[in-house]
Amino acid sequence: MAVGAPAQDKSLVANLGEIKVSSDPEMTLSCLGVGSCVAVCIYDSKAGVGGMAHVVLPFSDNGVRARGNGTKYANIAIPELLQQMRDAGAVRSRLVAKISGGAQMFKAGAGATMETGKRNVEAVKKVLADEAIKISGEDTGGTKGRTVRIHVGSGKITIKTVGGPENEL
Repeated sequence: MAVGAPAQDKSLVANLGEIKVSSDPEMTLSCLGVGSCVAVCIYDSKAGVGGMAHVVLPFSDNGVRARGNGTKYANIAIPELLQQMRDAGAVRSRLVAKISGGAQMFKAGAGATMETGKRNVEAVKKVLADEAIKISGEDTGGTKGRTVRIHVGSGKITIKTVGGPENEL
């Protein structure tokens, strides 16, 4: 690196149905364009391990996992995220979650809605409760997409809603 050159940003993007975990304090994990999906951010402040899952759909039956990307489902993604975090040095009893997303992006005609966002949020909350992981913050619902970031070094989570300011969760 040249003297005086800016440091390169370290970042990983969790695309649809992906999980990202890091213990690098300079790393930022991001979910871009989260609409009806839910970004699940989990952090262990003592170990300095952060993780993110980009949940697309609520629940999978047992057969779906073998046919494709099972981690797009809340009931598969969250346990897998927890395992990857433990593998990176996190301790389950110290894990804290924050969630964002679950917007109502589309109407299903004549005023009806599919409520995919609402169902995703409900599924994420149920799986986290079943896993005994506390949710310490959330920014869910609405009708606009978000970009969600977790800064691994600090555990700080920022959310930028379309057309709005960036806020810390």
